Amino acid sequence: MPTQNPHRTAGLCTSSKVYSALTELKHLEGHRSAKFLSLLAENLVRKGLLSEQEVVHMLDQVVD
Repeated sequence: MPTQNPHRTAGLCTSSKVYSALTELKHLEGHRSAKFLSLLAENLVRKGLLSEQEVVHMLDQVVD
């Protein structure tokens, strides 16, 4: 059962917040990691920091 929202613990640095949220429940690690990366890619594309083509190219590298 998820969580006590460990990423909301006061005083955690950004990397600790991400790590805590992604690794809190072992059986959800893969799902949470994939969801976080997909949201990160979407935000970077929306902000113009990464193109859709660059995302597709990276995904090609992952599945090859």
